[in-house]
Amino acid sequence: MLSDEQAAVVHHDETRHAQVLAVAGSGKSFTVVERNAYLIEAIRTPPNRIIGVMFGEGAAKELAQRNIKRLGRANAPEAVTFHNLGTKTLRTLIKQGLAPDWEFTASPARATSFAAKIIESTCRRNGFNFPRMVAEVFLSFVDRVKGDLLSPAEVWKNGEWDDKYSWFVEMFNHYESVRQNTGVRFFSDLIYDPVKIMMENPAAAAAIANRYQHIVLDEYQDICESQQALIRLTAGTETRVMSVGDDDQTIYTWRGAKPSYILGDFERDFPGGVTYHLTKTRRYGPALSCAANYVITHNTVRADKLCISHESTHDTQIAIEYEGGEGKTLLKIISDFVAKGRKLSEIAILLRTYSKSNASQFALLQAGIPFRLEGGDNASVLDNRWVACLIGWMQVAAGLFASRPYAGDPDIGAILQAKSILNVPSLGLSWEGINSLAKFVLQMPDDMQGFMHFVITGLNKQDGFLSERILQRGKLWKKVRDFSRQRGQVDALTMVSMLIEALQIKEHIAKESRSEDQAEEQWLLVDAFVNYVKVHSQDTLGDFLRHIQDLKTFSDRAKTATDAVNMLSVHRSKGLEYPCVIMIGLNQGGFPHQPRKKQSCAIKEAMRIEDERRLFYVAMTRAREYLWMLCPPDNQLNLWHRAGKTGSPEDLMNHAGVASQFLYETNLYLSRSMPIMLKKDIVGLKAANPEVYNAYLREAGVPRSVEKLG
Repeated sequence: MLSDEQAAVVHHDETRHAQVLAVAGSGKSFTVVERNAYLIEAIRTPPNRIIGVMFGEGAAKELAQRNIKRLGRANAPEAVTFHNLGTKTLRTLIKQGLAPDWEFTASPARATSFAAKIIESTCRRNGFNFPRMVAEVFLSFVDRVKGDLLSPAEVWKNGEWDDKYSWFVEMFNHYESVRQNTGVRFFSDLIYDPVKIMMENPAAAAAIANRYQHIVLDEYQDICESQQALIRLTAGTETRVMSVGDDDQTIYTWRGAKPSYILGDFERDFPGGVTYHLTKTRRYGPALSCAANYVITHNTVRADKLCISHESTHDTQIAIEYEGGEGKTLLKIISDFVAKGRKLSEIAILLRTYSKSNASQFALLQAGIPFRLEGGDNASVLDNRWVACLIGWMQVAAGLFASRPYAGDPDIGAILQAKSILNVPSLGLSWEGINSLAKFVLQMPDDMQGFMHFVITGLNKQDGFLSERILQRGKLWKKVRDFSRQRGQVDALTMVSMLIEALQIKEHIAKESRSEDQAEEQWLLVDAFVNYVKVHSQDTLGDFLRHIQDLKTFSDRAKTATDAVNMLSVHRSKGLEYPCVIMIGLNQGGFPHQPRKKQSCAIKEAMRIEDERRLFYVAMTRAREYLWMLCPPDNQLNLWHRAGKTGSPEDLMNHAGVASQFLYETNLYLSRSMPIMLKKDIVGLKAANPEVYNAYLREAGVPRSVEKLG
């Protein structure tokens, strides 16, 4: 059944544009489907004249399925992503001879290879030995230029790019010239190319405009300028657009999203529209709604609105717990939850950065609690390529790998393991080259025989620098392998410390990372492994490696377990919800995250904190029944909440070992009283900052309020 707010959206005047500001859990998908049904059944709009445009493939498929379930396959309007719409637009333009029919490839690897060849000579001149790695950074710059529809110089000026890549600005036009002469399109070009063509050619714009009567945009807060332009050009003068989104959940600013699309740009491009609000969430209870409101209202760039829990919504328990860093609090929360008869899969551990998860990963592994880490192998301590490399070299030192020559061709598993040892840090060999080196070393592991044989026979051309790198790696192989003959005399900590220095792990992480932040993330995971080695410093190398193998075996099984804790970044949690959410690493400098590269001015720093606050708000609002927020011990935080305060102490910004400023902003003790206050008056309740609390009561239609202290 539609609520009054939802009904107003569904029955909106079909001759006008509209934007809908929808809080988390307010039933926007249900409302969009009912809007489509109203247009088709009541207004008699042909289904093929309505299109829903979603931000992600999953959302588009879900809306399509919902439309079919509600209206039947024959009457269901289409639901596509922005890139699908760009592809449809290109096909129309190509068919009419208004756009070139270039080859499209969806392969990120091919896009990287294409860019690497273009920038290779410039990379060499600037001291970058691995163009393919630089190409990944360059393509992120290219994507931002194409997403923002600005000049390369403006994108560089507006962003916080590393100074060593300043040549990207000039390289962009050369890259585009080569791409166009080659006649190829990559993923970002599916929107960029048709938009540029339509902006520069009125005939092309006229061929696309007004194809639909209605366009519905979901997750509008995630849109970038090229996507906005695609919708504007598709709509023309006759199509009516309805956008649905929440400016408080704009968390992809690093790729061009910004709250201004909701707060002003929609009206600029689609004038005369009506704004609706979906303020009632059915996901979580009033304590969490109130606390989340307290946090997000500290942002200055946002619409004036509150999130209110629907009357039927259950209470959500919300608490802050102190965590000393060893994971004991986390384990207790999980065990208590499971003791209630609940499943591990109902739990989500949310992270601001994956580097904050290392202690939790080891704690879960040692406790035998299966978990799935969403974010790729490099986010997992044991699967991280740098850590896996160190473990591999330690296995060589312990005589557990390549202890004797292979008779015949090595198996694929041995080759893969050898590559993970020999090619981290990268030697600069081709895929075929590193395969060949691994094979030779496995067949001739004694001394440096395999390495020398490869240098003599395996290189396509003589390269003194490359040969020297390979032989240096061979010297380390010989040194480490010699330890296998005295494995009882070396401990794990001595070995890992020697390897980190010999391989120059920290320096190579910095060279191979896209940014200082990414380098710090990777190094912190390596450092976490070293700290774990220190805990087991009394173990022999062999005993420690057997322990690690037990953890690794358990970790691999956990990835396919039907019941496992979910561990993921806040960005990946967007659009999801869980009965129990545990936010970890909530210290100042951790969340809000303090990037390595300082902001260039106070205004940018203030906007960065607003970005972080929106991310924190998204994390909080993923919870349905329980929200646990873990932070370092902080006596001042408890006193702050007892006084009913929000905001944070003035000196908090200068301390990294205290609780996050966003925890101070929750006004937690006052917020947790909201479920009671909605039912009956709490006599004598006073607070230093009751303003948001009282506004919530007014929105909920409750004639009560809290008196302000002093």
